[in-house]
Amino acid sequence: MMEDNNRKNSRSVAVQNTLLKSPVKCENQDIELFDKERRNDEKIQSKKTELEPNLVGNKLNVALLVLLYSLQGIPVGISIAIGTYIQNSKISYVQQAKYSTVDLPFTLKLLWAPLVDAIYSKRIGKRKSWLIPVQILIGLSFLYVGTNINVWLAKDHPNITILTIVLFGVNLLSATQDIIIDGWALTLLRRENVGYASVCNTSGQALGIALGYVFFILLESEEFCNKWLRYTDKRGGVVTMEGYLCFWGILYIVASTCIAIFKKEKCDQSNTNNQTNVMQTYKLLWKIINLQTIKDFAVVMLAYEVAFTSIGSSLTNPKFMEYGVAKEYLALVDMSLIPVKIFIPIFISKYTIGPRPLRIIYRTVPYRLLLGVASAGLVYYTPYFTNDNSNSKSIYFFVIFEFYRVSRLMMSVIVFLGVQSFFSRISDPHIGGTYMSLLNTVWHLGMAIARIAALGMLNSLTFKRCSEDGTNTCRSKTEIMQCRKYDSGECITIVDGYFIEVSICTVCGIVWYLLQRKSLKRLQSRPIEEWQVDHNIRDETKICNLPDLVGPRLQVGSSDEPN
Repeated sequence: MMEDNNRKNSRSVAVQNTLLKSPVKCENQDIELFDKERRNDEKIQSKKTELEPNLVGNKLNVALLVLLYSLQGIPVGISIAIGTYIQNSKISYVQQAKYSTVDLPFTLKLLWAPLVDAIYSKRIGKRKSWLIPVQILIGLSFLYVGTNINVWLAKDHPNITILTIVLFGVNLLSATQDIIIDGWALTLLRRENVGYASVCNTSGQALGIALGYVFFILLESEEFCNKWLRYTDKRGGVVTMEGYLCFWGILYIVASTCIAIFKKEKCDQSNTNNQTNVMQTYKLLWKIINLQTIKDFAVVMLAYEVAFTSIGSSLTNPKFMEYGVAKEYLALVDMSLIPVKIFIPIFISKYTIGPRPLRIIYRTVPYRLLLGVASAGLVYYTPYFTNDNSNSKSIYFFVIFEFYRVSRLMMSVIVFLGVQSFFSRISDPHIGGTYMSLLNTVWHLGMAIARIAALGMLNSLTFKRCSEDGTNTCRSKTEIMQCRKYDSGECITIVDGYFIEVSICTVCGIVWYLLQRKSLKRLQSRPIEEWQVDHNIRDETKICNLPDLVGPRLQVGSSDEPN
């Protein structure tokens, strides 16, 4: 140990002597020499200080992350709940595809992530400078949406345009909150515990989505409340849409105020000495995007998500409702999955925090493909159960449907944990918000493109004909109206486009498994240095500042400790 320290000190002294002998103005050669020496020192230090995960001293910070991720999941859950009401209004799949764009901010957040990393108040804290105002704005947005939701979501005639615009804005704030929390998690936890950030993310967001979606649907449903929560039937649910949204708006504001007062953000000395401005942060982002590892990862993950669009809730839930499953029933099943969402990450975290977190992705591909085929079979036979009043068939369907949803959820959570753990491992905490946003954008971009395309193409791939006129294909609203002019005229589905899409996705999944699996293995074996860039962008025309140039070394194990 003493010999290593002597070698490092002698190198640092040599570099300083070189700089002192040179003119005051920095030379490229000196800067490159110093950067090379510092990076070598960081590699040696990181190898010597690799520690096993240990939550002692980090438990309160883990609890804070779970709370923040839970708050982040509530807007997502409410967007899903309102989307369920829209789907239940029997609107077209094109309109549903239009509403699905409310999730785009989570894909586009990379555009403003560098702003979050570069602009902040040192007195308030790098992450709190953004977190507090963003969460207060989300709370105010919920209050505004709550006072207008009954008008916008009028029965059978929802205003899709205004709902899409308003919830797009709410999710824009929520996506910014995601940038802040992801970046803070890299420094809030000690370096050896950073893998637990994915567990906090998964469990917290699962709880938040459940509160925003499942409880919203069930507690607002008159049928559910009369059947399960009341002794005598009454009109309406236990809560109203307006009251539920206003409640969360107030809670957001209260939670933000408490965090502002009671949680002090520890100053990161390395960020203080090497703070970059907005343009420099965008230059760093461009350098990251041009890394070969990032390009290869983008290609692999964009192709991966196409294979599993057919088992996503955005496509299967509308189909189940179209084939006779009530929205309350879907929400009830989702409520039973809450414990699975929250506790599975805790039990399987030891398999995803290690040095090979991505291996779980290619190992689960065959099982996810089988689930895609199973979803098609279950959708096809749903009318057989839902059109029959027999209690025994209803029980069978519930058991099968519950098993299917649990299996699908487990696969999704396992993959999510593996990917997020990998992102946390390779991200640079100095610009953690930008790194995490870029990596999540690459992943979510594939999901968003596949989801919107699948919903948009569903009508085109579905073939129908009028029961009274064989030449009428029921493609347009005019043809549908003409078919309905007959006494018993109705549009009969000959081939449902959903089953065609399942077939396409399954073939794409098999091709991905055969061709891209080895690529993913190679990517996770690449050293961390190939995923990161030097965050110290210096202007060559500026005067050298020797103390800043020597700078702090990597502080492995530092974190924001609870106050």
